[in-house]
Amino acid sequence: MSKIATKEQLQQEIEQLKTKVAKYETIIKELAAPMIPSIVPNTMLVPLTGTFTVERFIHIQNTIVNSVVKTDTDTVVIDLTGINYLDIDATGYQELSANIKNLTDALKLMGIDTMFVGFSAKLVQKLVLSNSGFQGFESYANFRLGLKSLLKKKGLEIKEREE
Repeated sequence: MSKIATKEQLQQEIEQLKTKVAKYETIIKELAAPMIPSIVPNTMLVPLTGTFTVERFIHIQNTIVNSVVKTDTDTVVIDLTGINYLDIDATGYQELSANIKNLTDALKLMGIDTMFVGFSAKLVQKLVLSNSGFQGFESYANFRLGLKSLLKKKGLEIKEREE
């Protein structure tokens, strides 16, 4: 004998699944822009991975702006090393560039410096070819170079411990 779910039971299951999906979407959004306090004083690190869409960047932008208000941050380092340039369509580069400019301008108005690290050669090439006017951003090829510059700006240095 097989069990046949009633319409009411199916509707209840659908509602439970919708609730779970909404919960998971919230978790995914939170993971999309992790805000990591750095060992460098007053610095927040935002490592990004995966598909880099305009919608996602707007969410990241809001997360960053809201997070720095709550902390004593004067520098935000956005690490793009893990971004997949293949999932950005041609028109998306211009929008993405505009959103990055908006983010840096907003943070600048708040007295916060923004540094980008990890632009891949392919991503840079796509941004340049899109004529998006992508310029005027402080950026470094990798995190190590960005960190070195940041330490110098803040008058800090890393020394090996003498034993």
